[in-house]
Amino acid sequence: MANAAPSREDVRSAYQSALQSQAPAVAPAVAEPAPVAPVSAPHRIAPDEVAAALKRAGGLIASKDIAAARLVLQRVATDGDAQAAVTLAETYDPAILDRLGVLGMVPDVAMARQWYEVAVRLGSSEAAQRLDVLASTNR
Repeated sequence: MANAAPSREDVRSAYQSALQSQAPAVAPAVAEPAPVAPVSAPHRIAPDEVAAALKRAGGLIASKDIAAARLVLQRVATDGDAQAAVTLAETYDPAILDRLGVLGMVPDVAMARQWYEVAVRLGSSEAAQRLDVLASTNR
C-alpha cells in the first residue's frame, strides 16, 4: 500500500486541534489602558518640529481628518507640549467636535478630560477652563 500524503483538510484539522490543546483554559483578563501621561524626560522633539506638527494637525482638523490629527498630536503632547495636549483633548471633546461639524467621529469625554488634565499639568490655563466647561456640560 502506498503511503499517501495527508489532505489539506487533515493538516488544517490537526493544526486546529493542536492549537486548541495549547490554549489556556481561562482567557486572560484584558488589561485596562494605561492613563495618559506625558513623558517626564526633557523634550526630545525640537521646537521647529513641534510647530510643524501643530500646523499639520491644524490642517488635518480643518479638513476634518480627526484620526490623523490625533496621531500627529499624540507624539508631541506626550513629549510635553501643552498646546498639543489641549488640541488633542479638543479632538475628543463633544462640544468642539460638534462646533467643527465633524461627522462619524464619536466624542470621548474621558479622553478629553485626560488630555486636558495633562495640559493643565503642563501649565495650560486654557485647558483648565475647558475642563470646567466639560464638567458642567457632561454631568
